[in-house]
Amino acid sequence: MALRSAYFVDWKGSSTILLWGDATGMRELRDFLRGARAAPNAPTFERFCEAVDGRTVSVRAVSDQRDTGMRLARDGLEWRLRSDLAEDFAEKVDVLAASVAGHQYLGHYPGDDDITVEVSIGEYPETLRPNG
Repeated sequence: MALRSAYFVDWKGSSTILLWGDATGMRELRDFLRGARAAPNAPTFERFCEAVDGRTVSVRAVSDQRDTGMRLARDGLEWRLRSDLAEDFAEKVDVLAASVAGHQYLGHYPGDDDITVEVSIGEYPETLRPNG
């Protein structure tokens, strides 16, 4: 299964990008997050993640906390991360890689206008798709 992504307008009460898959997919995401802070451009998840809704996720390094978060951008999504957040998120994803089932929220706080980022292992089927 590796890793899949999809944007849901209303997932558990908020707009959410769900990343779900198996341990291999979690390790790929973890490694990507650890390497993204050193990338000179905005790398995407395309190499290791199937965007089942057609929305490619790109990651852009930022330095200001106010600039962080997941947002809609053209035909995809852009995740703006500070290097310390990317490392924190990589650690959370690493815990999931060793789990049979569970999920983590990466960077959404109550009151945020940004899109919630949920990463899940063992909770959703490969066939999951956003409605409409």
